[in-house]
Amino acid sequence: MSVDRESIARVVRELLQTELGTQPGGGATPMARRAAAYPSVVQASAQHAARCERPAPPLHEIDHPADETVIPSLVATTSSQIAVGHRGLRFKTDLYLRMREGSADAKDAVHSEVPDDWAAAHGLLSLKSRCVDRDEYLLFPNHGRRLDDASVAALGPAKGSRPDVQVIIGDGLSSNAVLKNGTESLQELQRALGAAGYRTGTGMFVKYARIGVADEIGVLTGARATVVVVGERPGLGTGDSLSFYIAVNPRLDQDNAEKNCISNVRGIGIKPREAADLTANILRRAFELGGGGVAIGFGFGRT
Repeated sequence: MSVDRESIARVVRELLQTELGTQPGGGATPMARRAAAYPSVVQASAQHAARCERPAPPLHEIDHPADETVIPSLVATTSSQIAVGHRGLRFKTDLYLRMREGSADAKDAVHSEVPDDWAAAHGLLSLKSRCVDRDEYLLFPNHGRRLDDASVAALGPAKGSRPDVQVIIGDGLSSNAVLKNGTESLQELQRALGAAGYRTGTGMFVKYARIGVADEIGVLTGARATVVVVGERPGLGTGDSLSFYIAVNPRLDQDNAEKNCISNVRGIGIKPREAADLTANILRRAFELGGGGVAIGFGFGRT
């Protein structure tokens, strides 16, 4: 049974109303007594429950900063933990809870799954690696680097089609990232590659995908290059980030030194449009040189 946010908020409000009332024998409940003692805290809690979401964290929690004017610019540059303050030798309680929340987000992302109809809704050929389920995917990485027999057969006319760039979407280690940013990333890639004059093959989605599955697809389709978009391994509170992996002259078990990666593709990282344009630039340079990866130069294309 699924429960939406409004239902959760309603249950919380009803519970608060009950707890803030009187006991059956008369007299205030313990929570009501606390409410009378700390009205501002209870009001803030009630507002939070009504929204059913966490309030935004404060800009900083340093008790006596040496230069408070510089903190906003530091915080604006990254989503990392900056100027969080401490109590003695430990983090403050609110930060500790937010870190636990971020850890839970990461675990949820790793175990998330893309719905079965997502590929068809985006006009993609639905494929699967050799993993039978998410547990096998996490325990045996190599099984995610090759297609299962049914998927190889499902390639059909795409085999030997020899596109300039074969575009692949994979769930990777965060299906949540695909659900949140995959649609925009796919659209931007199609725009950027089309504008660059590259012929893209049949778009594909691979369930339980590791990066290496693009090697096999590239070989089977005869593509000049592959671009696989996968959910990144989540960090603390970063379960919505994608990576674009670009490989020219794909072959089985191609060395990562011959591939290029654009990571942290999401709303508060590298925007999908920027990543797509950078992908087209990397491909142009790699095609000129006859190979990608470290051959095109460190940091190529970034401004």
